[in-house]
Amino acid sequence: MKKNYLFTLAALLLGSTIANAQKPLDGYEEPTFPKDGNVGNIVSFSTSGALEDLENISIPKTPNGKIAQELLVAPGAKVEFTIKINTWWGAFATFSDANETKEMTRLIYCGNSGQGGFEDATNGVTVYVEDNTSKVNTGTLPSITIPESAEEGTTYLLRMMFFGANDTSNPTYNGTYSEGTYYDVKVTVQSQIQKYTINFSTPENGTLTVKNGVNPITSGDEISEGTILTVTATPSTGYELVSVTNNDEVFPSETYTVNASANFAATFKALPTEGDAMLMSAPGYGNGEDCQLRFNDTVLGEHNTTQNQVSSDQRSRNYTFSAWISPMGYNGVLMGHVQNSITWAVEGSYGVGVKDGKLAVWYRKWDGSTTACPGVNAPAVSENTTLYPGEFAFISLVTSNDGRTFKVYKNGKEAISQEVEDGGLALLYDACDFAIGDSKYNQMPCKVEEVQLWNKTLTPEEIEASMFGPKADAEGLVAHYLPESADATTVENLAGDIDAYYRKNGTVTSGNFPIADALQKTNGRSLTLVKYNAPWGEEDLFELHRFNVNIDPHLASSAYVKQYSNLYVVDRSEILDIASVTVDGTPLENVSDPIPVAETGVNILVEQKKATAIESVTAEAIAYYNDKVLYMSQGATAVIYNLLGTAVAEATEMTTNLENLPAGIYLAKVSMGENTTIIRFKK
Repeated sequence: MKKNYLFTLAALLLGSTIANAQKPLDGYEEPTFPKDGNVGNIVSFSTSGALEDLENISIPKTPNGKIAQELLVAPGAKVEFTIKINTWWGAFATFSDANETKEMTRLIYCGNSGQGGFEDATNGVTVYVEDNTSKVNTGTLPSITIPESAEEGTTYLLRMMFFGANDTSNPTYNGTYSEGTYYDVKVTVQSQIQKYTINFSTPENGTLTVKNGVNPITSGDEISEGTILTVTATPSTGYELVSVTNNDEVFPSETYTVNASANFAATFKALPTEGDAMLMSAPGYGNGEDCQLRFNDTVLGEHNTTQNQVSSDQRSRNYTFSAWISPMGYNGVLMGHVQNSITWAVEGSYGVGVKDGKLAVWYRKWDGSTTACPGVNAPAVSENTTLYPGEFAFISLVTSNDGRTFKVYKNGKEAISQEVEDGGLALLYDACDFAIGDSKYNQMPCKVEEVQLWNKTLTPEEIEASMFGPKADAEGLVAHYLPESADATTVENLAGDIDAYYRKNGTVTSGNFPIADALQKTNGRSLTLVKYNAPWGEEDLFELHRFNVNIDPHLASSAYVKQYSNLYVVDRSEILDIASVTVDGTPLENVSDPIPVAETGVNILVEQKKATAIESVTAEAIAYYNDKVLYMSQGATAVIYNLLGTAVAEATEMTTNLENLPAGIYLAKVSMGENTTIIRFKK
C-alpha cells in the first residue's frame, strides 16, 4: 500500500472518539504539515502530580488536534509526564506554556533519523529531557510547574509533536515541517476535584463494561470529573443490541466525560437467523466471523491499477451508492469504497456510517490531477439525522456533477452536504471494491437487504423513487443486489448482473478473500399489509410481484410486503386482460405502473376484460417451453417479458435457446398471423 494511503479509516474511526481533530486549542496556533506523515506515534501517556492522574491514555497516530481527556491541576503543582513513543526516523518534541509568563517553552526534543533507538511499537520508549539523538534509559521526566498565583480556570497547553528529524534543529510548537502529527492536551487550573458515582447494571444476554483507560471500574465507583470513560455493550452469541441508555435516555457514544452521576444500562434481544436480509457479522454475532458484501468498482469504468495512471482512469466520479441497511451499534462504518488488497478492512476512499448514532462519512479527497488522496482529519457528521440499532433506512451517498461535493441521504432526505477541496471525493487508484459491512477496526455489524450503484448523480426525487426498488432496465443502474431473490442461501444465487462476493475474514491470497459458502440471513425491514381483490372470486387471474418475487396471490385476499416496495400487477390469464388497477380508490394511469407501498399498506382492486380473440389456435399449437428452449410453430414470433413488464428477448426461429436469461418467471407473447397467445414459464 502506498505511503500516501497510510491515513486509514482505522485511525479516523479511533480518532473520532478521542480527538477534536480539526482545530488546536483555542488561542493557540497549529503547526503546518503539508501531509500527514508516518513519522511516529505515542504508545502511552501518563501523569504524576495532577489532581487526578492520567494512566496510559492511548493516543492514535492521527488525526491532529485536541485530546478529549483534560488534565486538572492545582496551583503550585509539579506535574511529570511519562511519555512512551515509537519512531524510527522521526523527531519528537513537547512544548508547554505552563509558567509565570505563559511563554511557550520546549520541554524535550529527541530523535535520530533512520538510526533507530526510539523504536518499540509494543511497549514504547520512555523519553527524558536529556534525550537528543541517542536514547538514554534513565533521567529526568519532562514536567511543568503551575504558578502558585494561577487563578481558578486558567488554561495552559501541552503539545506533543512528531515531524521529520531533518526538518529543523530548532523546532517550534507552531513551525512548518515537511510532514508529521501533533496532539494537544488542555491543562486546567482547579483547586479541588469533584467526584461522581457511576452505576451500571448487568444485562441479560450480553455484557456492559465501563473502563477508565484500560482499567474496568466497578458499578458504584466514584470517578473524578473530567475523566473519559469508555462504555462498551457486547451481545452474547445469537443476540443483538437493542439500546444503551444513561439515566433512561439513549446513550449513543462510546465515551462518557464524567460531569454528573450516571446510570448505564444495555438491552439485547435474540438475533433472527432467517429472513430477507444479510447479516454482516462480527464476533459475538452468530458464527463469530467478519463478513462483507463486495463488488468491483470497475462497474463505474476501467482504470489502470498497475500504473495508477490518472490519465487512464475512466471511472465515473458522478455516481449514487445506496443500500437498505441497519446498524447494530452506534459507532462504525456501514458501507464504503475500499482497497481490495487490504486484509479485511474498510480502508480506502471513504466509509459511510454512524458516529454517536448520527450519520457520518470518513473520507479522503482527490487533488484533481495525481494519485494523491490525503485523508481529511475529521468526518462529516450530520447535525441531527440519527440511525440507531434496529432501524432499517435507505442510505445514499451521491457525488455532484462537478465532483467537489458529496451528499448523504436517509430515506430520500438530505442529511449531509460536504464541500471537498481540490479535485473532490477520492476514488483510490488501487484495485478497489464497493463494500457493505463491518471491518476489523470498528467491529460494528449491520444488516443489509438491497444494494444499488448508479453511474450518475440521482436527484433527491430519483433517490426517493429508488427506495421502492428500481426497474431492471433503469437507466444508469450498474449494480443491483437483492439477497431475498435467492432461492437458496448460497453466494452463487445472490442477485445482480455484476459478480458480487459475500466474503469471510481471512488472509488475502493472490488478491482474493475467502468467499463464504452461504449467506447469513436475518430479519429485514418491517412489513405492511396489502389487500387486493377482483370482482370475481374463484380463479387466480392475476399476480402481484415485487421484483421477481411472487406475493402469494389469492383473490379477495391480502399479503404482507416490505415497506417501501413497488408492486406490479401481472396478467396470468389467457382469456382476460387487465382493464384497470385502482389503488386506494385512485386508478393507475397505466395498468403496468408500479404500485408504491410505503409505511402503510394499500388496497388494490383489479378489473379485467376479455382478451383479444385467439380463435382456434391453442397455446400448445403455437409454442411451448421446455428445458431452457422455446419451441414455436413455423412462422410464429415471440417477445419475452420479465415480470416487471420489460421486454428481455425476441424469438423468430422455431427453436430459441433461452439459457442466458437470469433465473426467474417470464411471459412469452407468441404471435402467428392474427393469432396471439401468452405462455408463462419459469427458468
